Amino acid sequence: MRKLGEDMNVSPMAVYRYFPNQDALFDGLVEWIWQAALIEKEDSTNDGWQEQLIDIMTHLRQALLKHPNALPLISTHPLVTKTEFILVENILVNLKRKGLELQPTTVFLINSLTSYTLGFVWTEAIEPKHGGQVDSVLMKELQDGSELLNSLLKSIQDKQFTSEEQFLMGIRAILVGWK
Repeated sequence: MRKLGEDMNVSPMAVYRYFPNQDALFDGLVEWIWQAALIEKEDSTNDGWQEQLIDIMTHLRQALLKHPNALPLISTHPLVTKTEFILVENILVNLKRKGLELQPTTVFLINSLTSYTLGFVWTEAIEPKHGGQVDSVLMKELQDGSELLNSLLKSIQDKQFTSEEQFLMGIRAILVGWK
């Protein structure tokens, strides 16, 4: 809290006026990101529940890409505030109205989509600190020695799909397989 006060050029006591402790500050930050992510489209009247979920996860991805330093926080902090639960309830009401049959397993669908989105953003936004660099000579050698690897790696090398397209392919695959 002292560091935050210093960074904001205010007394650490000023921070405590709004947040009783560091946990409340972190919960508030997570809540703020979820509020940004769980905005519904204005023109979503004709979309089914699958498209609604795709849109929600796309908003989450965009919010996280704007704030990649918050990834560790949002990845490890579950929803705990009243505002967050009200946002989720509003989303579920809308998804139900769009045809999603709410079941005990619905929470796992939402968790799966959220975990996928968080993981995808981690790979987009966080550069590896040590290693993780592609060895072009090794890649060429592997591709020359394997037709299978050549066909798989070629679309990556040719940048055949944007990050957005790759993200949406994964989300749709999860939704198609969900029963």
